[in-house]
Amino acid sequence: PGSVARYSGIDVLCHALESYTAVPHALRPGMRPTSPAMRPAYQGSNPVSDVWSLHALRECARYLPRMAADPGGDEKARSGMCLAASSAGMGFGNAGVHLCHGMSYAVASQVKGGYRTEGYPAMPPSGDGDDGHGLVAHGLSVVVNAPSVFRFTGAPGTIDDAAAQQYSNDRHVECSMILANERIARGSSDRSSSSAVIVPSERAVRDQPGEALAEEILEMMHLLNIPVGIRSLGYDESDIDDLARGTLPQHRVTKLSP
Repeated sequence: PGSVARYSGIDVLCHALESYTAVPHALRPGMRPTSPAMRPAYQGSNPVSDVWSLHALRECARYLPRMAADPGGDEKARSGMCLAASSAGMGFGNAGVHLCHGMSYAVASQVKGGYRTEGYPAMPPSGDGDDGHGLVAHGLSVVVNAPSVFRFTGAPGTIDDAAAQQYSNDRHVECSMILANERIARGSSDRSSSSAVIVPSERAVRDQPGEALAEEILEMMHLLNIPVGIRSLGYDESDIDDLARGTLPQHRVTKLSP
């Protein structure tokens, strides 16, 4: 189904982005554990995971829009996204993810009963008067905060260690340019498009790497017709404290944020 293809695919994209921009393994909080039993689930970005994460990102940038446009017919795009999902799993399975996923659990678990992701069937009544419950697809709960997350993690001048700041900047720039270059290629080949293709300069991206990556994610969300912002899921300002309380305990992933 189209909705499942979109939200599964955008989850793969976030796997790739988060694992590649995660804190480097040498700077992971806690550093070397005192015993193997204390080894954390994830190691932070590292040379081996980087290979898989970048491959997944490039495949997503190329094939996710195609798969979403024709989920049942474009076998090349579906095959490309299957490979991207496997590659991203190899990457984040070792490096980890960070804030997009760390924030997603509260977004999905605290969903209001009136919201259900388009294309997902309603739950049948339980028989005790319950009319079912709301549902936020996992990929949607992850990507809905992604633009804000990467504006934050990619903001210049926010990391005390100069080398760590440069590392983070370079990662956000590289991800932005991969997405931008594929977007430009799509626009150039789409003769039916009436909108101008915005070509970012690498210098502009380097000035504001987080903002640049956020804009590329938003471009992808608009292309895939994915809701933007948690307000579109039924949340409002009164829910912010509860959403934050649901996110703060997720140290397994949040501590990998750059």
